Amino acid sequence: MVSTKALLAEKLKQNTQKHQQAQIDHTRDIKEFRRNIPIGDIERSPYQPRQLFNEAEIKELSNSIEEIGLLQPITLRKIDNLKYELIAGERRLLAHQLLGKNTIEAIIIDVSDNEASLLTLAENLKRQDLTDYEIFLGLNSLNENLKKNKQQLAKSLGLNREDMYKYLAYAKLPKEILNDLNADPSLLGRTAATAFKKFLADHSDELNKAHNALLSAWGKVKLGTLEQTKAVKYAVKLMSNIKDQASSSVVKKITYQGRVAGNIKLDNDQLKVSLNIANLNEHDLIALEDFLIHLIDKGQV
Repeated sequence: MVSTKALLAEKLKQNTQKHQQAQIDHTRDIKEFRRNIPIGDIERSPYQPRQLFNEAEIKELSNSIEEIGLLQPITLRKIDNLKYELIAGERRLLAHQLLGKNTIEAIIIDVSDNEASLLTLAENLKRQDLTDYEIFLGLNSLNENLKKNKQQLAKSLGLNREDMYKYLAYAKLPKEILNDLNADPSLLGRTAATAFKKFLADHSDELNKAHNALLSAWGKVKLGTLEQTKAVKYAVKLMSNIKDQASSSVVKKITYQGRVAGNIKLDNDQLKVSLNIANLNEHDLIALEDFLIHLIDKGQV
């Protein structure tokens, strides 16, 4: 698989050659490959992984464009006779919108859906402020055929294959966590996401309990009271506590004259009876012992 960097370079080279040829031939093709495009005709890429943009950075970029102009055109592809889809340069496009401009200079390239998705993701991967969850969204949006050979995909995008598997771990997380990440992608990194996934897999035989324990830990991570790297350890502890509580849970309360007089507990397969009785005489104790022996003989304890 050709790397996305090489692919983009080749596409730009092809379009530049066409542009130069158009200048020689004095044809209208000169406007088809690099020209000012109405901003209203540009649609956001469906493959854009970035969820949030830093408003201060966009403002700073708009000030720079206002002062010295656009240094690098955005990259688009034509999707019908009237509309274009953004491949690279969303920050520049947002800055132009902030300035109230009606057009923006763009290079038009001819790429397929698969190529567009890879180029958009690769463009964003070059920027260090893209969160791990946003990278997952970009990977997850790729065509299934592209995702089949993960080794080639990782090489194409310039990713470490082990890291790519960590990014894909988000897909196995509970929807409650994913909803929170859609609102704030910076909440959970890929290493912790991988640990979350493994925790759920390790407790697949009691998934509901594991799910609830993980969400309890996640609640503390969101509040900032628990480090994300310690969330699984906390969830494991919660699972252990749940088991301890289950092993010593109250089976039945003993009531007498409308009041609780004691309870019956099952603790590690042992039946325990507690009675709120102040005084018992010798005869009562003997009668109780005889009753318990009778239960043992019947095999009920």
